[in-house]
Amino acid sequence: MPGKEESTVDTIRSLKRKEPFNPFRIVMASGDRYLIENPDALAIAATQLHYYPRGGMGIHMRLNQIVTVEDLGESTAA
Repeated sequence: MPGKEESTVDTIRSLKRKEPFNPFRIVMASGDRYLIENPDALAIAATQLHYYPRGGMGIHMRLNQIVTVEDLGESTAA
């Protein structure tokens, strides 16, 4: 579903560029959850995301497998 992928990518781009940056979580159809803590370690390609966390192996996420993106900055505001 191309429309869903485009809006998901737009959301991720927006969260990646947000100042100040707040961590966010990407939830995959498999149930895997990836915490994005460093916007500079996240690359957005045509069909995938590539994330290279410190001290960890690279994570490659297919855009069509992303279920939701959770903005953790909004949930911690009190």
